[in-house]
Amino acid sequence: MAWLIILLIVFAGLHFALLLPTTMAIVCAAIICAGLWLVWKLKWIILGIIGLEEIFGGRDDA
Repeated sequence: MAWLIILLIVFAGLHFALLLPTTMAIVCAAIICAGLWLVWKLKWIILGIIGLEEIFGGRDDA
């Protein structure tokens, strides 16, 4: 149910605020929600990678 609310909010923002046609707004909202869903499912992997970089200094910190 939460994803439906997010989908409707994104659709409303694209359609009413940016004045996109309905079909394009629905497709773009679905793509954005699919991307958010993917990030939500991969959050522990993403947090683990960021955590390992912080522990082992993945950046050029001297």
